[in-house]
Amino acid sequence: MHSFCRFSGICLFFLCTQMLFAQTSSELLDSLKTELSKASTAKARSLILSELTWYYVPVSQDTAILYGKENIEIAKSLDDPAMLGQAYSDLGYAYMEKGELIEARKNYQEALILRYQTGDSTKIYGTITNLGSVYQRDFQSDSAMANYLKALNFFERSGNDRNADFIRNNIGVIHLEMRNYPKALEILQEVAEYRKAQDDEYNLALTLINIGNIYKNLKEFENAEKTYLDALRIFQEEEDDYNSSTTYNNLATLYNAQGKSELAISIAEKGLLLADKVGADYDYALVESNLAKSYHDLKDYPKSREYYLSAITHFKAQNAENDLASMYLLMSPVYAALGMPDSSAYYTEAYSDLNKKLTEQEIQQLTSDLEARYQSEQKDAAISRQQLELRNKNFQLYGSLVLALVLGVVGYLLYSQQKLKNRQLKQAGKLKVALGQIETQNKLQEQRMLISRDLHDNIGAQLTFIISAIENLKYFDPIKDTLTHRYDSIANFTKQTITELRDTIWAMNSGHITWEQLSARISDYLQRAGISTLGINFEFEVDKSLDPNFHLVSSEGIQIYRIVQEAIQNSLKYAYPSQILVSVSQVDNLLQITIKDDGTGFDESEIKAGNGLYNMRKRAEELGGKLEVLSQAGKGTTVTLLMPKK
Repeated sequence: MHSFCRFSGICLFFLCTQMLFAQTSSELLDSLKTELSKASTAKARSLILSELTWYYVPVSQDTAILYGKENIEIAKSLDDPAMLGQAYSDLGYAYMEKGELIEARKNYQEALILRYQTGDSTKIYGTITNLGSVYQRDFQSDSAMANYLKALNFFERSGNDRNADFIRNNIGVIHLEMRNYPKALEILQEVAEYRKAQDDEYNLALTLINIGNIYKNLKEFENAEKTYLDALRIFQEEEDDYNSSTTYNNLATLYNAQGKSELAISIAEKGLLLADKVGADYDYALVESNLAKSYHDLKDYPKSREYYLSAITHFKAQNAENDLASMYLLMSPVYAALGMPDSSAYYTEAYSDLNKKLTEQEIQQLTSDLEARYQSEQKDAAISRQQLELRNKNFQLYGSLVLALVLGVVGYLLYSQQKLKNRQLKQAGKLKVALGQIETQNKLQEQRMLISRDLHDNIGAQLTFIISAIENLKYFDPIKDTLTHRYDSIANFTKQTITELRDTIWAMNSGHITWEQLSARISDYLQRAGISTLGINFEFEVDKSLDPNFHLVSSEGIQIYRIVQEAIQNSLKYAYPSQILVSVSQVDNLLQITIKDDGTGFDESEIKAGNGLYNMRKRAEELGGKLEVLSQAGKGTTVTLLMPKK
């Protein structure tokens, strides 16, 4: 199940000239933009643009990047390596928070070259730390670890305990991601003790979340629960609704893993409220998926389906395709438990298609990353050369180190290619499983075709024979006058049975149908009803704005068709109408189907509901919608079906 870790506690070494006065974010940005409009020198503009880049990152990364690019152009004209290095560092931060890690790495590397020129060791190793964060977010744990250890050595030697603590925390997170839980626990507990001694409650809570994740993965559930609750207490004291929400989700995941579904639900619902309050749509969807898992374990499949469908909607809005694929896979057994095999097959197929797409994208991304990393290694080589020029002019040593670096690059490329090959083999295995699922679905479809053909050829033929035999018996003189009306009744019933059998075969063979096909079926039914019932006017109206090509699962189509049939048959049987109108329209994202007559009407409280009304409401519920019946004695009846348009 999903839980919140997503680099919890990864810290950046922030090097910028921050303006420390008490203003809200909006007031601060407005003030900076006013100062920018009044700035008279290039240096003053560069300093303000640096601040704007920094403070816009949590508000709008795209705006921050625009200011950062403008600052670099101005800083280049100043011939000041320190200011230009700061401009590149600010832009690297904006790109990293936006998730464009290749651009982030390029800008931090440019900043590092300039900071080696200025000789500012604190800023040099701060930038090395930030490069480590970029590598960590790009899942290049080896490169991230190399940068962190280099920076950690400097900050420990210089006595900068706070920055050393941030780096240790990041190293602990790397061990957690690599599932080296004992080592991760050892490092993060040391970090937690330091932060507790410093009264750094907020960062302590972030570290506790990671420690809780370690205990959960080690199945030490009591320790995990205690650690999560300690973190939650701090976030609540800090009035941090966002991290409180994610901590509730971690607790819900923990309780689901222990089979404590009801407790998981009560905790997850609290997280859902907070995620909605702060507008964290992605985390809101994660909590919904946890709730769906809890209700599934409790065998409350309608409720589980409701939360899975909502989570799917939110993941789609966030373009979170990996989470979306997981939801599709988990939805299939829910629909199977609900007795809806067509929907189960639909989500299995949707999972296979999306998983195939993600696999292809991952392979393409790995290929482009490999090329980008090769270019990055070339950039690293340039940085190394500059370091050597500044520290040592011994050309013999310089040549040896360059050769070693080239060999390292070649080795790294070979290693990366092998990793890519291994991942491709793993994805090929997943594809093989997906193809097996598709083959199973194809076999199910073949069986369905065989069943429908058997219904048509055998049972349909037998019913037709019965009709023929009844028609012949009507002319048997000894009893024809006495039993003709009974023969007619049996023949009509058998004809109706054949019609319904054909409708069922049509739905089974279709799999998916368009609204246009369903509309034609309803229209044909109304025409037949008009022919067989003289004196009643039947009308069928469809809103022109409704897309005729949108698809329905065949089982949904036959359910709608049966509701329309049942409503019309009830009207003909009990209401004695002169006009029946069937209309279809779209209201927001709902499909509305109305069957209205001008018959005698009835008071629902004064009648005993029969199977017809019960069946219509049951069908509406299975469609995920609802059925409304409005009637008044002497003024007709209106039956309205409302269902979500998927």
